[in-house]
Amino acid sequence: MQNPCPRLPFVLVYPFLLGSIFLSGCSRNVHVTGRVTFPDGTPLTVGAIYFTDDFTLGRSDIDKNGEYSLHTFRKNDGIPKGLYKVYITGAVYLVPGSSRDQNGERLSSEDFSLGDIQFAIDRQHTIPDTSGWLFDIQKNTVINLTVYPPNQVPEEARTEEAKYFFDAEYRKKVKRERGEPPPKKPKLVNPKLL
Repeated sequence: MQNPCPRLPFVLVYPFLLGSIFLSGCSRNVHVTGRVTFPDGTPLTVGAIYFTDDFTLGRSDIDKNGEYSLHTFRKNDGIPKGLYKVYITGAVYLVPGSSRDQNGERLSSEDFSLGDIQFAIDRQHTIPDTSGWLFDIQKNTVINLTVYPPNQVPEEARTEEAKYFFDAEYRKKVKRERGEPPPKKPKLVNPKLL
């Protein structure tokens, strides 16, 4: 006797189940918006902001008013609840006039060098572990951030991680205080002996 309720092949059901589980998780997302400004209130107008918990990555471009609205997969879908480190990338400006040579002729993209780029914010803000921004996101939230121009972060706003990561003298001092031996110099090998 033939079964009146034929079974759907597992191959057809499995993607549907995965999709419904995935989409049900998205409904628990929260919306995070905010504004990124310099201490004088001027908005940061370039770059992208990222929230990461080492598994999820929420991101948003920063608009001309310094505002952002995070998403994970598609615009306005928010991010899952959790503890996030925050950092900013791409906050650079092309120096005006750098796209032309001394005669006013437009240069090709091959002629640009790193000297044509001006960083808008201090490097401290560009790495999750040095930014000092850590947020426990559990509901819809507005997070406004203050950034500093390169090399203008006040001492009280400089994180220990940024000092250690970017300042070689500070790093040597900390290592001395910890009693760590200085790095061994590599032994030079005469290539004729190889």
